[in-house]
Amino acid sequence: MYTYSGRGIAVLSVLFVLLFAGSMASCISAKKIVYFNDIPDTISAAQPYTISPVVKYTDPVILTNDILAITLQTINQSENNTPISSSTTALFNPLNGFLVDKNGNIELSLIGFVKVAGLTTSEARELIKDKAKEFFKEPVVNLRIANFEVELLGEFIHPGPVTFPSEKVNILEAISAGGDLSISGKRSNILLIRTEGDTKKFVRFNMLSSDIFRSDYFYLRQRDVLYVEPNRNKIQNSDNTILRNVGIISSLLSLGALVLAFSRK
Repeated sequence: MYTYSGRGIAVLSVLFVLLFAGSMASCISAKKIVYFNDIPDTISAAQPYTISPVVKYTDPVILTNDILAITLQTINQSENNTPISSSTTALFNPLNGFLVDKNGNIELSLIGFVKVAGLTTSEARELIKDKAKEFFKEPVVNLRIANFEVELLGEFIHPGPVTFPSEKVNILEAISAGGDLSISGKRSNILLIRTEGDTKKFVRFNMLSSDIFRSDYFYLRQRDVLYVEPNRNKIQNSDNTILRNVGIISSLLSLGALVLAFSRK
C-alpha cells in the first residue's frame, strides 16, 4: 500500500489552506454593488427605458437656524425721477447672512423684523420686496438659504458636511458630492435622517433599484443626514475573524505536518 511521505503531507496541507482561503474570499466578494441593476442592459437611445411617474420637486421651507443670504438692488434716480443707474444696497449683508431666530424672524435694517420661517425662499423674497417698497424705488430682492447643508456619514469616500449653493438637491447629487460610496458601502440600505420640528424621520433607500426615483424623499432638505453602513465584508475584515481563523487552521495543519514528517524519520 502506498503511504504519503512527510513532505507530501506538508504539500497537501498547504494546498488545503490555500483552497480554504480562496473559497472564503470568493464568498465574501460576491456582493451587488451596481446601482439601479433592475434597469435592463438592452436599452438604447432608440429604445430608452422610462420610469413614470417620478417624484416631483417641491420647494423646501425656511426653518429656524437657517442662514439667509439676502441682497437688495435698487434704481438710483436723478432729480427729475429719471433712472440713471442701479446699485446693490449695503442694507443687506450677503457675507454674514441673516440667522432665522427661534421665533422664525430675521431683522433687517429700516424694515425691522420679518417672519420668514415656514415660507419658501420665493415667498420670503416677495414678502421682503413688498416691505422694501416703502423705502426703495423698484427694489429687486435676491434670497437663498446659505447653509443648505447635508451631512454624509459612514461609507462615503469623502464623508462629512456638504454645503450646496442650490436648494434643489437630490440623493444622487449628495452621493456624488461625497465622492460616491466606497466599495464597502451597503448600497441596498442607505439611511436618511430628517429633522422636522421636534421629531426625527428615518427613511431607507435601496440604490440597487430604480424605485428610488419615485420616493417622496428623493429630494433632500437642509440638514438632512445620510448614513451608509458597511457591508458584511468590511465588518468581517475589520474584526479580523477570517484572517484569524485561517491563521489558526494554517498553524495547526503546519504543526501536524511537521509532527508526522519527523515521526516517520
